[in-house]
Amino acid sequence: MSRITIFPIKSLDGIELDTAVVSEGGCLLHDRELALTDAEGNPLIGKTNPRVHELRSRVDFATSEVSFAENGSEGWKTFRIPSERDALQAWLSDFFGFSVVMRQNRTGRFLDIPDLSGATVISAETLASVAEWYPDIGLPGIRRRFRATLELSGAPAFWEDRLFAGKDQAVAYRIGEVTLFGMGPRARCIVPTRDPESGLAYPGFARTFNRRREGARPPWSRLDEYGNAYFLTVDSLIQASEIGKTLRVGDPVEIFGVRDRGPLLP
Repeated sequence: MSRITIFPIKSLDGIELDTAVVSEGGCLLHDRELALTDAEGNPLIGKTNPRVHELRSRVDFATSEVSFAENGSEGWKTFRIPSERDALQAWLSDFFGFSVVMRQNRTGRFLDIPDLSGATVISAETLASVAEWYPDIGLPGIRRRFRATLELSGAPAFWEDRLFAGKDQAVAYRIGEVTLFGMGPRARCIVPTRDPESGLAYPGFARTFNRRREGARPPWSRLDEYGNAYFLTVDSLIQASEIGKTLRVGDPVEIFGVRDRGPLLP
């Protein structure tokens, strides 16, 4: 494994780590621990609010500090949580133009599909190949658009398709000391089609992706069973037995085989 990235605030900037502990809820510690919502509890995410793309963030859990800045601004504003939560929410409300609440949950419930996927996995070569389809975006931009938590190295492009099987199945595998179950490929939404900073849509992004992804599908991949090719990364379930174990950059990957998906679900 070559890269670990967590996203402390849902839909905002990631943090690269050398190690990550599996936390309660079957996710990586601090991944999507925080989320912004409107007053009714509706999440503020790039899928539904392009203004999210214009907000940069930093989180330091050691000091309980959260910092924000608007794109292109050097004026970072830092708040301590929870003691300065009211001031933080007032700043965010000014930025978005309506009342914003910051919520916190340490059990993974802010993940997109927490009961199926505590981590998303992709190979570095896959990202490099996708970047070739969009030369004006480049590899760093593609990595930011698809927001995988675990990146594998030393594997050919789309090797991670080996980590899922049919829709009623899962693939058991291990990274270092942590056992995961590949539950299926991650269906992509509108977010990867937008520039991560400006929110501007890339013309024909999804159409190009579908065509190129289908053309690059390995012959053993079962992606064709999922209806279209607009999938990237593998949704991976981490069960309660793995809580407290550590993932490390450099860990090897080992596949055990296909399992019945049903008994793995809560």
